[in-house]
Amino acid sequence: MRLARVQATIRYSHWVGKVIVAIDKHDLFESTKSLWPETVELSARDATNRVYWMNESAFSLGDNWRQIALWAFHQGVAELEERAIADGVSTISPHDIEFSTFDKWMRFNLEGDDGWAAERIEWEGDA
Repeated sequence: MRLARVQATIRYSHWVGKVIVAIDKHDLFESTKSLWPETVELSARDATNRVYWMNESAFSLGDNWRQIALWAFHQGVAELEERAIADGVSTISPHDIEFSTFDKWMRFNLEGDDGWAAERIEWEGDA
């Protein structure tokens, strides 16, 4: 049985026949980052939110890994935005977000409730 690849090399956690396919954290991060423009002008009203909403609407709500990754990356972008505003900077680069920031927000979100228990175990157990 061949496994379908979805959006770059993301491998989703689920049973495929008798094989469990695991999430690749770094591929999920890189493919999520690639959905963002190189720069975002903060002078535009809700600029970062609009990019997030556009990305969110492009994927199925049932695509749990993608949806939580989009939100975690957006939270990292919000950190950049807050620092930029505090420093009087009007442009940010979402591509400056590092995996460690994404990972921090993924872990935070997966701790939200027990509905994410299986994903949390997989995320924490993956290298």
